[in-house]
Amino acid sequence: MQLFPKNIKYTNTEKDVIHYIEHHINDIDNLTITDLAKESHTSNATIIRLSHKVNCNGFKDLKVKIIKERENNHYLNNNVDFSFPFSPIDDPATIKNSIANLYLNSVIVLRDQIDTSKIMKAAEMIMDSNRVFMFGVGDTGITVKSFINKVNKLNIFPIFANENGEEDHIVRRVRPNDLAVFTSYEDYEREFGYEINEAQQHCQTILITSKPNTIYKDKVDLLITIPSEEKEKKVATFFSQFAFEYVFDLIFAFLYKNTIL
Repeated sequence: MQLFPKNIKYTNTEKDVIHYIEHHINDIDNLTITDLAKESHTSNATIIRLSHKVNCNGFKDLKVKIIKERENNHYLNNNVDFSFPFSPIDDPATIKNSIANLYLNSVIVLRDQIDTSKIMKAAEMIMDSNRVFMFGVGDTGITVKSFINKVNKLNIFPIFANENGEEDHIVRRVRPNDLAVFTSYEDYEREFGYEINEAQQHCQTILITSKPNTIYKDKVDLLITIPSEEKEKKVATFFSQFAFEYVFDLIFAFLYKNTIL
């Protein structure tokens, strides 16, 4: 299930709860937390801990999201492989349909899992900041630059901190009314570990990632989590970059709304 990302470390008892839910998803509507604990041979505390681990406020919130995902899955093509959406031996028509299915599924997954309140908060933080420094490496850096180009048209001028390898120099000179935005699918500990530690001491910080459960989640002021769909081995970063573009387009939309109204 999308609600239980594979890159989160679960205890054995938490895995038992997930296994029960996945195999009895049509029975979840009338289950209480006590019922679920009994049926999965775990405990209420385990279920509450699991709920918090997947960013739910408690069992009721978890249950609502499970039911929502179940209903949305009726519209998903569950055969889509986000890491290898097509094969080298596929004919052109099959490849065309595979890419279309990839993006159709991506839109639905992102629509249902991105927290809109956090997107609105990110837009507010950008509007309220004196300077905005944005961090991104490789393909993600290209996506970040695209966002910067878009918001320039709104008279907002973020600085791409990774330009010319100046990120360490820049992050040591941020001020309290500045904002640092870090974007990385899952490798931000290696890419931005130093920069996050340095920036969070002096200015507000935002982290956009598919890997929310690390020590850094408590160091940043705002954590925006995107679904974890890609495997380490993949033909290209189709889903991850589309996910970042989706998030940045949402932020742009709220910035546009705030500057126009």
